[in-house]
Amino acid sequence: MLTALQEGLATAAVKDPLVALKALSLLGYLISEVGADAALAVQVGRIPMKTVATALGTSEAAARRYVNSYHHP
Repeated sequence: MLTALQEGLATAAVKDPLVALKALSLLGYLISEVGADAALAVQVGRIPMKTVATALGTSEAAARRYVNSYHHP
């Protein structure tokens, strides 16, 4: 799914850059919103940071920073 999205955006960037920029703008908003929902679900669900780190393939400290980056003020 992400590969198809990447290919579609790369094609749009060449053929119609304004469409690509609009799609990227909407994607940025979507990432922010879904990321905030997922970060809250991790917190509320009390998912251990070790589990998050394993799922992300990173350290616990990096996973914590990543999850915290999605919290809205």
